[in-house]
Amino acid sequence: MRRWLLAAAVLLLAGCTTPPSSESTEPPTPSPAPTSEQPTDGGTTLEPCPRRAAQRLTVLSLNLHSGRTKAGRLDLGRVASELRAWDADLVMLQEVDRGRARTDEVHQARRLAAQLGYSWVYGPTRRFRLGSTGNAVLSRWPTVDVRIRSLPRPPGYYRRGLVRATVDVGGQEIDVYSTHLDHASAAVRQAQSGAVADAVRRSPRPVVLGGDLNAESGMRAVRLLERTGLVDGWLVVGRDDGLTVPAAAPRRRIDYVLADESFAPVGSHVLISLVSDHRAVRTTYDLLPQHCP
Repeated sequence: MRRWLLAAAVLLLAGCTTPPSSESTEPPTPSPAPTSEQPTDGGTTLEPCPRRAAQRLTVLSLNLHSGRTKAGRLDLGRVASELRAWDADLVMLQEVDRGRARTDEVHQARRLAAQLGYSWVYGPTRRFRLGSTGNAVLSRWPTVDVRIRSLPRPPGYYRRGLVRATVDVGGQEIDVYSTHLDHASAAVRQAQSGAVADAVRRSPRPVVLGGDLNAESGMRAVRLLERTGLVDGWLVVGRDDGLTVPAAAPRRRIDYVLADESFAPVGSHVLISLVSDHRAVRTTYDLLPQHCP
């Protein structure tokens, strides 16, 4: 008994609070830190994050004017030649006809896409007894999803719309929008721009938008889109005055290509069409690789 009390006293003096065990134990072996070659989640080996190079692409927006010249003559072949010469990977078009008598009942988006070898999306806005007019997206890459929506308008105003094509650019999906805002009322135009901005905010993918906004830079309809994070590429890398209407001697800039931070602008300028009453806007970007989760 005395020996046990003496041993307990020695242990207390040494800072030990429990009696010694009769079994000897080895100190625990530390677990190795996980490496890229070892399982880190439920035994599943995580693949290394692939490195992608930036993808160079060219985006063009043009109010097609239904492919009719100032004299009212249909010249869709000339439009196809211009688009081919401009060599854009993504083309956003406005005032595109489908099945209308005034344009020989041609489905213009499909016809142009066939001549270029591109995929196409068409979104009607104004419907008539025979045919319609609307917006379109032509793409060098395949289109994997489509969304068409109407924009707000009071009674008596032209119907306006927004078409979205989700495009697979070498394994990376992006959302491409084409739109045409109201020309007569700033208030209506702002409401429509707000609806477009809402669609852009909801997109989970990189976004590029082209269109005839019927508003000059700095106006509220443009600022509403810029607040979503879209940037006017011409303001960053424009090479000319950027004016787009009227085509022969332009005094205003109302046609745009806007993109979010996934796109780094490289160059931007306007191009003269011999058919349309607008000049086209052509902007080249580097599509930046997306981060792995």
